Amino acid sequence: MKIAVILPSRGLMFSQTADEILQNLNELQKWHPAGYKFFFSHRKPIPECFEKPTNRALLDEEVTHLWFVEDDMILPPDCLLKLIEKDKAVVTVDYPTTDYGGGAVFSVKNEIIFGGTGCTLVKRAVFDELKSPYFRSDIVWNIKNYGDFIKIIGVNRGKNQSGYGLHDVNFFINLYRLGIPVHDGGFTVGQRKLIALGKPGTNKGAHKIAEWTKIKQNDLLDKVMNWPVENKGNLTTVISAEKEIMVSHAHADKLIKAGLATKPPKKAVVIDDSEVL
Repeated sequence: MKIAVILPSRGLMFSQTADEILQNLNELQKWHPAGYKFFFSHRKPIPECFEKPTNRALLDEEVTHLWFVEDDMILPPDCLLKLIEKDKAVVTVDYPTTDYGGGAVFSVKNEIIFGGTGCTLVKRAVFDELKSPYFRSDIVWNIKNYGDFIKIIGVNRGKNQSGYGLHDVNFFINLYRLGIPVHDGGFTVGQRKLIALGKPGTNKGAHKIAEWTKIKQNDLLDKVMNWPVENKGNLTTVISAEKEIMVSHAHADKLIKAGLATKPPKKAVVIDDSEVL
């Protein structure tokens, strides 16, 4: 076993996070004779700060797992060991992404649709199923409430590059589309945020750092389910010419009767990537 520790820092990281990463590697080696190697990113924007160290790690044929750990996480000393012992293709954990505790993981009926890359373990073989670039931020996914299911629609980000991230959402949705399940690690981690830099020229110049540990799990799903229903029951989904299309119930019945369409398997979540592929 050899762990590639993917550290997508854009130039800085919290010293406590660095210490906690080393504690986790030491704890793992008490139970497993695992090797490890760090793959850093320096002064690269998202998504390059994820893509470049990932590609370097995959060049090492001895690497069996890639541990994506961001530079501001609050990590218990045995979290990597717990992720390894799950022995799943992809394991992630939830953590707060806002000061009020909005979580990173979005799951529906206990199935993880997407999450964050703050603390995620991926077996090397998973990347044999994916196409490079593995991380991209040029696609935005809009969530719609259709009542009996949720539809996640991909659109090109275009020239509007405002906002943060999306590399993680795109990575996880690619896994979902390929039928590669993402498993919950069974615990949560926290996140650090720099509130203010310490004053220079003084011995008491410590930085002011906030620690977020409370999580409102599936806060986004709760919000989505309270949104107005999109089609109000007037439209339904059928599969025609190997594509999912939305039509009226009457037209759906005609297509199915004529053998031109079939009913899709009932899903809690439908991914519509027709605009981006």
